[in-house]
Amino acid sequence: MKSKLAFVTLLLLTLTAGHAYAQKSMEWGLKAGGNYFKVGGRSWDESYRMSFSGGAYAEINYSKHFTIQPELLFNQVLAKTSEEFNQIYSGQGVSYQLVSVDYIAVPILLVYKPIPLLSIMIGPQYGFAVAQTRGLLYNQPDKNTFSRSDLALVFGGQLNMGKIKIGLRYQEGLNNVNAINSTDAWRTYGLQFYVGFQIGDRKLK
Repeated sequence: MKSKLAFVTLLLLTLTAGHAYAQKSMEWGLKAGGNYFKVGGRSWDESYRMSFSGGAYAEINYSKHFTIQPELLFNQVLAKTSEEFNQIYSGQGVSYQLVSVDYIAVPILLVYKPIPLLSIMIGPQYGFAVAQTRGLLYNQPDKNTFSRSDLALVFGGQLNMGKIKIGLRYQEGLNNVNAINSTDAWRTYGLQFYVGFQIGDRKLK
């Protein structure tokens, strides 16, 4: 509950900060890159693994220095169950199993640009799991292992080189995504790097 409250509070602050300025323009484009994520908890081997990220973004420019950047992304998380996984779930868990979870993620970021070349961003992200590996419990082979919703805090930096954007972010999960039970808390952590390309822009006022 506390993590959800923090998520909603940060989202409202992000949107409120943007509305404090008169709208000027909007840019949009595509981006693609990689995740270097892990799933924390005794159920997992604690290793970071590479996976794919990509989607679309928009930059709503309210002033010379402040921007709101909403995005729609496909995020993949890869992890492997630990040796303890079978013990934690009463002899019914599959240890050493590689697991994939695919999310549709919506970050809404408040961006500060001290100079045009550099963007510093922070904001909440909501992820909805659209696909995941099943069969991790012998007695419930069709049960979802991960919950559908993943709330996270995202922050990082981006270089703006004309139409090209190069960014690096850190993502930290705020809620327990264990859909089996509350025996072990799972959260996603890690870095995301990407390259974006602006494909359009429009004056708003």
